Amino acid sequence: MTVETASDPAPARGARDGPLFGRSPARILFLARQYLADWADADLKRLSLWAPVAIALGAGAYFGLKSEPPPAPALMVMIAAMFAAAWPGRLRPAALAVMFAALGFAAADFRTAQIAAPQLWRDLGIVETTGRLIAVEQSPERRRFVIAVHSIDGVDRDQLPARARITWRGKGFDAAPGDVISIRAGLSPPPPPAAPGAFDYARQLYFERIGAVGFAVTAPAVISSGDAPGGTFAARMERLRIGLFNRITAAAPGEGGAILAAIVTGKRDAIAEETENALRDAGLAHLLAISGLHMGLATGIVFFVIRFAMAAIEPAALRYPVKKWAAAAALTAGLFYLVLSGGGWSARRAFVMTGIMFAAILVDRRALSLRNVAIAAAFILLTTPEALFHPGFQMSFAAVTALIGAYEWASRRARPDRSFAWAARLKSYAVGLAFTDVIAALATAPYALFHFNRVAIYSLPANMAAMPLMGLWIAPMAIIALALAPLGLDGWAWRASAGGMDFILAIASGVAAWPGAVSITAQWPLAAMLALTFGGLWLCLSAAPWRLAGLAAIPAAMIMVAHMRQPDLFIAADGLNAGVVAVTPEGEETLIAFNERRGKFAAQIWKETVGFEPLAAPTIPMLNIYDCDAGGCVGALGESGVRAAFIRTRARLAEDCARAELVVAFFPVSGADWRVCKAVLIDRRAVWRRGAHSVRVSESGALIVHTAREFRGARPWTGDADQ
Repeated sequence: MTVETASDPAPARGARDGPLFGRSPARILFLARQYLADWADADLKRLSLWAPVAIALGAGAYFGLKSEPPPAPALMVMIAAMFAAAWPGRLRPAALAVMFAALGFAAADFRTAQIAAPQLWRDLGIVETTGRLIAVEQSPERRRFVIAVHSIDGVDRDQLPARARITWRGKGFDAAPGDVISIRAGLSPPPPPAAPGAFDYARQLYFERIGAVGFAVTAPAVISSGDAPGGTFAARMERLRIGLFNRITAAAPGEGGAILAAIVTGKRDAIAEETENALRDAGLAHLLAISGLHMGLATGIVFFVIRFAMAAIEPAALRYPVKKWAAAAALTAGLFYLVLSGGGWSARRAFVMTGIMFAAILVDRRALSLRNVAIAAAFILLTTPEALFHPGFQMSFAAVTALIGAYEWASRRARPDRSFAWAARLKSYAVGLAFTDVIAALATAPYALFHFNRVAIYSLPANMAAMPLMGLWIAPMAIIALALAPLGLDGWAWRASAGGMDFILAIASGVAAWPGAVSITAQWPLAAMLALTFGGLWLCLSAAPWRLAGLAAIPAAMIMVAHMRQPDLFIAADGLNAGVVAVTPEGEETLIAFNERRGKFAAQIWKETVGFEPLAAPTIPMLNIYDCDAGGCVGALGESGVRAAFIRTRARLAEDCARAELVVAFFPVSGADWRVCKAVLIDRRAVWRRGAHSVRVSESGALIVHTAREFRGARPWTGDADQ
């Protein structure tokens, strides 16, 4: 940028001098315009980085609708914006943004129609079900498997779900992926949200084409084997994953082997709940997800080992492109690891990123950049738009975007005369490890708080201790074990790798036990998470000094969170239970339930929503706090003391409608009783129609009722209950 002329030489840069010091107002205005123009040019060159953001906004707009839209308008808008973007001018960036947003909307609409399949709309009870076994998750207590449904007793063929997910807690299980099996199971529709605004598991299962869930009462009976030559590639790979999982856990029994098996195969059911909690509370839960760390280690080790080995052969090193050969081998290893690990969201993102990186080496281009991240995000959002709502997708891309942006900033400020002695390299490694963990923790914290209502405070020391062991011992030994597995010589390597994982688990358990290791918050508003997302993207993707404006999202989100009021009452989606935030006689705030033994999963979601530790203490029965008898309970709701009644018999309805401001009836109420009840009445029929309810008492004592249908609308994954 040229800002000086021969008649206006630059002043000396002293303590008080600068490019604008001592200038006339006109000159200052001219220079300011020059700076702004150069900054704008720099950002325009990075405009392509915002393409996946626009695609995500379009997909998010589609999923946020309350009813299914017609496909034509989005396509028309996309075509019109495409023609507008073809003409150069000031409006071209806006036209491109609209085009990519419309593309994201259309991709989500197309994907929803593409994988559409019937879903159950009522509980079927115990029925005979047959289908082809697709996938199996196994643990010492249970096996959860997915079948491609062939028939269900009492269900017409055109109403059959494409897939069903069934849990079997018995011992006998001789079926393998690819087998056609018959089983007796109690089947139900996919579960709706446990609270208004809670995670929608039915939507997730819809995009997995799972239209029924249930529990088996008999072991699967194999009708025909999947060993035939016509068996699918997916079935063969699932058998390979299960066999490798069993091989690892047999060679290395214990929690270390279970974690190692999860890292290699993506199957996590053998990991004890206490182990997962310890890793999560220490900030090491990312070790369980097949992410950029694992993909980078697997492909990076293959790349450097092959390149080093071939470089040691002088004729090969001088005559052939050994670096490209090593990159091709690493790319092949990454593809194999993707298939072997099950191909989850974070694994797909990691493979696309590493694939672009090694492909760039093959064509002599820069390997790691924000442009590669944008390509990976756009590819995943266009092929599987539902990934937008998956915590793994959000946290994975947040971490890698922040890390590349931070290292781009740091690389421009690195000293060219820095020392490369061993001591200096060791110091740089430690500083880089700490820097990486801090950036990744800050980038993923908003999503951890939004989805899981908790964040690990001491992740830095835990990762500083665990990551060198992961990269220098566990991953190399696991790769050696995989290489030796076809020869049957892999047992010792699995045990060696699992031993390192046991050491990491000891670190996690110790850190998780520190006082204040976890910060637990109530449910964040969606607007706060979106504000932090946009602020973080602005900070990372912009190249101009005004990128710092992205930091304004932090106080804005804090204000939103501070003003968020949580519900005082929850009503379960089946209309048979309710939970209330109440104060115990000891003065502690807790969750009480009408039936503390029913709907334990829903009670856990309610606790997380209001900011309670779900596993700290059992749910307290309502009769310990409220005035209860055989017909129901009555007590104060909220700080204003609104009187609420919870009744299970019709005989109590008239009395409680007269003395309470809110009545929750765990049975359907007739129209005549509705008309005479003076209180706000929520009965089981209302819950059937509108899903789970929540009630908040305002400062003035008004009752604010929300339902799951307000958030879900009537979409293909909501079922007939929401129509």
